[in-house]
Amino acid sequence: MKKPTPVEYLRTISANSADAFQALRAAVVKSGPLDSHTVELIVLGGLVTAGSERSFRTHALRLLKDKVDPQALRQAVLVTLAASASFNQVVSALEWVDDVIREVEQAA
Repeated sequence: MKKPTPVEYLRTISANSADAFQALRAAVVKSGPLDSHTVELIVLGGLVTAGSERSFRTHALRLLKDKVDPQALRQAVLVTLAASASFNQVVSALEWVDDVIREVEQAA
C-alpha cells in the first residue's frame, strides 16, 4: 500500500487545512516571473537542506513526470553543497534523485 503524501494525510485530518495549504503554495508559485519548473527546482534545494526526503521525492517525481532533465534535479541538489547543505546531505539527496529516476523508469 502506497503511503499518502503529506497533503493527502493532512486532508484526512482537516480538508480545510489541506485546501488552505495548497492555495498558499499556488499563490506563491504564481507570485513572480519564475516558471513552475524553476520554482520546483528551488524547492528541491530547500528540501535537501531541511533533510526532508519524503517531500523531496514528491517534488522530484513531479519534475520528472513533467519531463525535466534529471541532470537539472542533480544540479539543484549540487548547488546546495557548501552553501546550505553538508556533503552528506547532498550525497543522500543525489541518491534520492537516483531512486526517483528508477521509480519513473519502472513505471514507464
